[in-house]
Amino acid sequence: MLVFPQLGSGAVSQFPVRRETGYRTLVNRALDGSEIRVQDLDFLERQWELELESLSDGEWQAIRDLFAAVEGRLKTFLFLEPGENLLAWSEKFTEAVWVASGVTVAEGIADPLGGTAASELSGAGTLSQPLGIPAQFRYAASIWARATQAGAGFELNDGAGQRTAVGFSTDGQWRRYTLSTAWTGVSETVVFRVTAPAAIYGAQLEAQPAASAYKKTMQQGGVHPAARLSTDSLEDRMTGPGQHSGVIRISWTPLQT
Repeated sequence: MLVFPQLGSGAVSQFPVRRETGYRTLVNRALDGSEIRVQDLDFLERQWELELESLSDGEWQAIRDLFAAVEGRLKTFLFLEPGENLLAWSEKFTEAVWVASGVTVAEGIADPLGGTAASELSGAGTLSQPLGIPAQFRYAASIWARATQAGAGFELNDGAGQRTAVGFSTDGQWRRYTLSTAWTGVSETVVFRVTAPAAIYGAQLEAQPAASAYKKTMQQGGVHPAARLSTDSLEDRMTGPGQHSGVIRISWTPLQT
């Protein structure tokens, strides 16, 4: 799997990170000069600009290796958006991306932020969302949960034996639970899994060492397969031994994946 590398800090990038989302308008121009304009609902383009400063030799070499492997703009790679929630449908646990095994999901439950977007998991099974991302990256996972029975909790696993888990308190109070990973191995799968029974809200997974503020997602999380570099050159503003700097531009157009 070709993937944009994490830095030594465990983050994908440094601040600032700039992101732009572009749309396309279709124009139907009549002979009398009048126009009908409509949005092209099938077209979306997202672009990122990553400003990287003072990277080590190893960090810069990992970017150079990716650049060589994809031959500039020619080939695609997997990009995990910095600071974004990688999970899709972070509050809609009845969507197809969430795999229910031995549980039922009831929606419209009062959530910890004063709304009604939480869900109640009943049964003795699990609810999970698998992602095709490299397990050797560092990840931070989080979720709000409320439980009254022992055995409920959530975990990350790589489908190949590595697992990090946290159990939920049984006092019936909403809490935000977090965990992080630093796995080895070559698995290309990470599974976010919740064990019932519990009420849950705001599932989140980030490609970084620690959890940040919650970010709601719908059908598109921060996992962008078939991203491309936006340039055929890689400039290194080297400021000293082991001090590499540069601006990396990445684009992703789902219609072209």
